[in-house]
Amino acid sequence: MTPDEVKQSITGWCSSDDDLEIASDRFEPGTDFAFGLKAGTLSTAPVDLVVVKSAGADRVTIRRSVTLTGDNVDAANQLIASRPGSVTASVERSGADTTVVAQTYVYLDGLSKHTFVQAVAELARTSTLLDAIGGVESAAVVDQEAAGVASDAVDADAEPDSTPFAATPVTPAPAVAESTFQPALSPSIPQPSSIPSGIPVGQPLPTPSFTPQPVQAQPAYTPQPMQQPYQAQPVQAQPAPQQAAGGWAPSHSVPPQGLRAWGAPDPSGPVVANLAPGLPIQVAEVRGAWARVICSNGWTGWIDGRIIGVAA
Repeated sequence: MTPDEVKQSITGWCSSDDDLEIASDRFEPGTDFAFGLKAGTLSTAPVDLVVVKSAGADRVTIRRSVTLTGDNVDAANQLIASRPGSVTASVERSGADTTVVAQTYVYLDGLSKHTFVQAVAELARTSTLLDAIGGVESAAVVDQEAAGVASDAVDADAEPDSTPFAATPVTPAPAVAESTFQPALSPSIPQPSSIPSGIPVGQPLPTPSFTPQPVQAQPAYTPQPMQQPYQAQPVQAQPAPQQAAGGWAPSHSVPPQGLRAWGAPDPSGPVVANLAPGLPIQVAEVRGAWARVICSNGWTGWIDGRIIGVAA
């Protein structure tokens, strides 16, 4: 599968699933694509993740960055060790806090809606448990909440993964079942992480490390350039009436997740418009990964041409 086909498949699965939501496109050097994904939108504790495919890679990676208050390196390492083998993480002390970057992946030769949603659910559960180390809730409570993050998204007819979703506590007493695992009431049984008992429940989760930045709203189907000191876009050189009179004809349409547009093919420049899903556009020029598009009213701007499959 080409990178465009992989991305279109994943965005299609997310759009058809009520528990998953595409948050925003991301621009990361050295990648075929990257975007934000919110998992567990039907639960009380949705989790913000990042889906990325590195250039030339044979797998899609799903990751989450978490900053824990205080020195929690040992607790985070112990928790990651208790998760399924496909979930890994880098844990390091950062000043007075602990930074954890957890991730999992799905190889392209086994990529399907079932395997992708399973990977998202497992990382979302791990992320929620990591949040609990920071003192939000007890591990037993957050694991029960996280268990439903993407359970509705897995196809009922798909074969379940051989790795169970539920966290297996590290304990030398085999007679204690996971369903009866109570960290606060059984101090003699080792916990899956160094989480103190009696932590208050119901406090809000900490702000996720990735927060999609809103783009100034534009009227639907009539994007207008933002007035910024940087004026590199060739909008004034192509008035709307002349473009329309020249026989404008749409060649593509904006995908369901929408498109951001720049005034020039420069990712460091300002975003001048947010094109609405389904908007008809005409590709007038392609420069590497960039494409200049024209709307029906003559407005023009630059987009990521890989998203609509016209990048060179």
